Amino acid sequence: MTANPAPRRKLIEVDLPLAAINKESAREKSLRNGHPSTLHQYWARRPLAACRAVIFASLVDDPEDCTEEFPTKEAQQAERQRLHALIERLVIWENVQPDSQDGVLDEARREIARSLARDRGEPAPTEPDAVLSYLSEHAPPLHDPFAGSGSIPLEAQRLGLRAIASDLNPLAVLINKALVETPPKFRDQTPINPDADALGMTVGKGRNPRRVAWRGAAGLADDIRYYGRWMRDETYTRMGHQYPKASLPNGSEATVIAWLWARTIPCPNPACGVRMPLLRTFQLSTKKGDRHWIRPLMDRAAKSIRFVVQDHDEGVPKAGTVDNASVVCVACRSAVPLTYVRQRARSGDLGEQMTAIVAEGHRKRIYLSPVDEHIDPAMNARSSWRPTQPMPDTPTLVSGRGYGFTHWHQLFTERQLTTITAFSQILSRWRIEVDQLGVERAYSDAVTTGLALALSRCINLWSSFTSWMNDRGALRETFPRQAIPMVWDYAEANPFSTSGGNFMSSVDRVAAVVQRCPALHEALVMQDDAASSSKTEYSINLTDPPYYDNIDYADLSDFFYVWLRPILRDIHPELFAGILTPKTEEMVAIPARFKDPHQRFENLLGQALRVIRKRGGDQFPTCIFYAYKQQEEERQGRASTGWETMLNAMIQADFQVVGTWPVRTESPGRILARRTNALSSSIVIAARPRSADAPTASRRQFLDELERDLPAALDQLTREGHIAPTDLAQAAIGPGMQVYSRYRRVETISGEPVTIREALAAINQVIDNYEERQEGELDAETRFCLRWLRQHGHKSGSYGDAEVLSQASNVVVGDLAADDLLTASRGVVRLLSLDDYQEDRPWTRGDISAWEGCHRMAWHMNREAGELFVGAARVVQAMGIAAEAAERLARLLYSHYDRAGDSANAHVFNTLVTGWPQILDEARQLAAEPSQVALDL
Repeated sequence: MTANPAPRRKLIEVDLPLAAINKESAREKSLRNGHPSTLHQYWARRPLAACRAVIFASLVDDPEDCTEEFPTKEAQQAERQRLHALIERLVIWENVQPDSQDGVLDEARREIARSLARDRGEPAPTEPDAVLSYLSEHAPPLHDPFAGSGSIPLEAQRLGLRAIASDLNPLAVLINKALVETPPKFRDQTPINPDADALGMTVGKGRNPRRVAWRGAAGLADDIRYYGRWMRDETYTRMGHQYPKASLPNGSEATVIAWLWARTIPCPNPACGVRMPLLRTFQLSTKKGDRHWIRPLMDRAAKSIRFVVQDHDEGVPKAGTVDNASVVCVACRSAVPLTYVRQRARSGDLGEQMTAIVAEGHRKRIYLSPVDEHIDPAMNARSSWRPTQPMPDTPTLVSGRGYGFTHWHQLFTERQLTTITAFSQILSRWRIEVDQLGVERAYSDAVTTGLALALSRCINLWSSFTSWMNDRGALRETFPRQAIPMVWDYAEANPFSTSGGNFMSSVDRVAAVVQRCPALHEALVMQDDAASSSKTEYSINLTDPPYYDNIDYADLSDFFYVWLRPILRDIHPELFAGILTPKTEEMVAIPARFKDPHQRFENLLGQALRVIRKRGGDQFPTCIFYAYKQQEEERQGRASTGWETMLNAMIQADFQVVGTWPVRTESPGRILARRTNALSSSIVIAARPRSADAPTASRRQFLDELERDLPAALDQLTREGHIAPTDLAQAAIGPGMQVYSRYRRVETISGEPVTIREALAAINQVIDNYEERQEGELDAETRFCLRWLRQHGHKSGSYGDAEVLSQASNVVVGDLAADDLLTASRGVVRLLSLDDYQEDRPWTRGDISAWEGCHRMAWHMNREAGELFVGAARVVQAMGIAAEAAERLARLLYSHYDRAGDSANAHVFNTLVTGWPQILDEARQLAAEPSQVALDL
């Protein structure tokens, strides 16, 4: 009997063009029109470029395992480079759009079919339609049991696979239905609205538009746009009087973009008695040449404050009236603790006052002082309906919970409640009317769902927790992060404007996403619990499981669920049967909700991975996205990490790690703007079922192999710019676990098992040893500064200590002072901090130490908001090839400051490394200028 041949290794197990994947993944943050991220708010969305690349590389054979076609190493490498070039085109968003002429999707599908046909021993089809048919018939479906925002199922469908998307969260299921289930059902359908052209749609712009038959989901998108306009017009007829236009000084009128409000609380000073406005800032616009702020004016007799808009920046207060600890009254200057505000707010004494009106102008915003004609409609509004569901009792999730906000409807003003209710009622009326016209129920349900998502999307900008961004002149949504932070001065958007925050803008975004959906094979989308799923159809598995306790998906989703439920429970009864989203089965480690969150999470994740392993077979690797920053935390008396839990679950499910890849999800500019050291990458773990006859290894053998294999992986991660310093610890886990998981068991000399925690500690020790070796490669001046920093920081130390250290480092303290690396005076030495650096001194090329070059680059990165990389690039030019050492030093400095708890300095050097590829690109451009000397960078 002949044994079955081992499955071929896939490209993801050997090599990926990671730089191109990371570049496009980070760029997606800036994409808008038609990009699925704009369909609806959801959390921890994975980049489509990364998902597309990972799916492709998980299905396509690595050439080294295809010796019948590529018999030599040279042929294998040439084929691998060809596949890499294909991926580099495949990850570009514009190349995979319906109107793209690139053809890369046809090529990618053909390569997937080619690998499938190779295993089947038959010729592969080449024509696009035949390839799609072949994939539909022979490729297993791709299943994502934690489908979330739908990135993975959508990209599976785009590559010609049948997609199965499941999630416990109703909002996630609804998003996936809109992306992958509904569009194929109505592929190439003519829209039903009376303005649609039955002969086809118009494509192309400029002087040569042409008419083609309705294709893909364009007809459905056209109906969403048309009936969205109808909804807007009907709602405006009913309540447009509550949203008046602004009267301008020249006698004309302007449409309002937003009304700005401040929450108020009574001043406790008996001699004052005003309601104190709570403001984080007095500034309305900080744009150069268009600065505005609000001046508070006190009416002593009436004991009231009003605000007047100023069109300059003279006299503007440097700070608002509220900070993290106290509030200052603008009338009497009394300061009261924030505990007083919480007490009065909980007793129902939190009010609001209009501070300004923002209207549409010609290419700029118009800022106006409040007037009664605008205050009264807002203050007199009374809603006939409101959602009654309570918010979770978790102040860290919803900061307002500590200020008396106990129910979801309290996050909205009365006018906002009235408006959202009116839109909802008119949408329900439309569905009844269109059903009477004989429109297919499934189609009217699809249009209704699209419009409900557009309305729900608006709610993210229509709450009293929406703020005004004075640097951009735009609204900041309720969810700027994975929580709802407290907002003291909020912006109330005008749903009927033509600027950001209006209803039609949301409708157009939803329609654009639907129109660009691939709409190929029909997909299966269902609400399902991944840990107890009975869905066992053989499938390829790629997923993005919950990140331990990082995101409370269910509680966050309730913000939207309470509004979607009345509209959609008749259309999707299985999703909206409950009053709120399901929580008892949710796979998150939330201490406030579960008795033993760690053990519960590990057990459920282990069950889910066992289901995945059973369903997946061994022909294709299972791929898992994961992102969790290593840290020791006390949970129920037990220190634990999300990574330990994930890896324990994988090992218990008998998976072996066969490949790991860090995928960047944030651009350097975004990281710098956030001023945090949050993770900028996710780790893609490729795993296969571990062989039943896998050997046992001793602890010594494991450590020896770790020391042998991990430094080479760290070299690849750091030297090729694939990973930010803040992500290195988690990125190194993958190659380290490849060593650990290849064995059935790793045990000590006494036969005790080496736990995942002990393996993680060993991996971290190898990272420390690696950094020590990196330090040894630096120049003598830099080694001195680094050692002095660890001993003294930026505080003063004795000259004698510096002399001893300088002799050991083979440098002279006076030379270091002359090079402006430290100050030495009166027997005291102090290392210059980043703030001590000024504009660059004149240099002779090559005379700059890694220490000085690194700090001067960081100095520029920390100050240049517009041209982020220019100053750093000039330093690279001056350093020449020695600049590489400055980048390595930045990694070591990040590690030092991170361990010291200095997040501000750690952030600066993390950003420097993250932006290194862009810095080099900028330096090359400078070198190419005629006045510059070309450098070998």
